[in-house]
Amino acid sequence: MKKFLLAAFALIASVALYAQQATPFNGQIIAPNGKGLKAQLSIKGTDLAANADKQGRFGFTTLNADDVLEIKCNKQIREVKVEGRQSMRIVWGADGVEVSEDAALVSEGEKWVKRREYLNDLSKIMGTDLRRSGAHSLISALRARVPSIEIDDQGRVIIHRASVQKSSGGIGDRANVNFNAMIVLDGQEIQSLNDVSLFDVGMVQILDEAPLYGFRGVNGVVEITSESALKKK
Repeated sequence: MKKFLLAAFALIASVALYAQQATPFNGQIIAPNGKGLKAQLSIKGTDLAANADKQGRFGFTTLNADDVLEIKCNKQIREVKVEGRQSMRIVWGADGVEVSEDAALVSEGEKWVKRREYLNDLSKIMGTDLRRSGAHSLISALRARVPSIEIDDQGRVIIHRASVQKSSGGIGDRANVNFNAMIVLDGQEIQSLNDVSLFDVGMVQILDEAPLYGFRGVNGVVEITSESALKKK
């Protein structure tokens, strides 16, 4: 009897843990004839975006019930409300869209698409957008959202040349050798992203090079503004 109770408790605990895990949001955009359509999607009011492939498949890590998707498809831009759906099958017609929830898309989980959302504006990455991914550290959040940078386990950053915003007034060509970028928190240089809690981040800016920081900025700069400093601006 005791073994049975322990097994039952373990089963309940595992179910509860599974329920707490966020289910990835899967979607597909198709024409009325069922053919997949390529499209660009973004979550309105955020810097998060995703692309639908030639089969119309797209995915986000998670979407809130009140999120609105802005969709560019066939030279048209339309808004679609999530309205609590766990998945979305969108039929893109000439005069509008038909939206339905599809359990089959939910069952595909993470394997539905290879790449989910990305940040479409690296000049201003809000901390709220980084946190909504479910990441528990700034390093893991940036690794998932910004494929154009490399971050080692010590929290040092390499920014790939010409992959992100370059500020005006360049200070000369960067050497072909990859060097660590400068990391700045509220105007003060720090040595590692490990020194910053994801939950204290208000905004991150990633610059290909930044003359403001002199020669130190030639390999790029990761500017971090804390939540408290952002509120004072």
